[in-house]
Amino acid sequence: MKSVCVASQKGGVGKTTVALNLAYALACVGERVLLVDTDPQGAIGLSLRSRAGADRGAGLAGFVGQGMPLAQVLVKTRQPGFSLLPIGPVATEDAHGLAMHLADGAQLARLRDAASAAGVDVLLFDTPSGFGGITVGALRVCDWVVTALQAEPIALRSFPQLLEMLGALRRDGATAQLAGVVLTMMQLRNRTSAAVAREAWTKIPEDSVFQTVVPRDPVFLEASAQGVPVGLLAKRPPPIAALFDQLAQELLLKIGNRDSSESEQDEGPLSLLA
Repeated sequence: MKSVCVASQKGGVGKTTVALNLAYALACVGERVLLVDTDPQGAIGLSLRSRAGADRGAGLAGFVGQGMPLAQVLVKTRQPGFSLLPIGPVATEDAHGLAMHLADGAQLARLRDAASAAGVDVLLFDTPSGFGGITVGALRVCDWVVTALQAEPIALRSFPQLLEMLGALRRDGATAQLAGVVLTMMQLRNRTSAAVAREAWTKIPEDSVFQTVVPRDPVFLEASAQGVPVGLLAKRPPPIAALFDQLAQELLLKIGNRDSSESEQDEGPLSLLA
């Protein structure tokens, strides 16, 4: 099993959109995926409550605080192999305490081990913005980190903070590596947005930036309002859903859940003629 943390220093960059749609895309190619919402604001649970009832279960809070078995707190989805673990009911006054309780990673490591024992292939953590309590705990126990980088200047300036955090955690014994940067909210016709993308491609090593770019598109707001990944927004998914299929394949090659020999990307073009 591989564990992946979707993290970002800055909020509002599309992190939860990436986490949810990436998890769904991974499940669609046969991976057994568990998406864990570690945000006390319940981003995943709030997004899906109208369809999945995800905010009514005991969730992560029940697993951590009440010692409930993992199988008892999971929320199944209509996609085979795709399960959710929402944050569960956390009172506002208890959110800080939960964050501190999870900061050392011990409880999230217990969750990781339970997920592995349950046959999960990819454990995906959606984390709160910033590098406080719960996010640090998730970074301590994950194998890989995916970060959403909004194609706006302030987001690019915050990226080195993630690298510094990963470096500090690795010196402390953690093993998390950067799987890659996903450029989000891209506006190709906006000069500032395009300039930020060019700067990211220039300053960040090529193998650390995913080829998949997520544009700013109202379809994501519509999907969130309906409580579904974009791939389930309609019987015939909008074309933009294919972006996450591509991102899923990129990630699987990066983290080792797909043999790179299966990819034809280095074999050159195929002949048009028989």
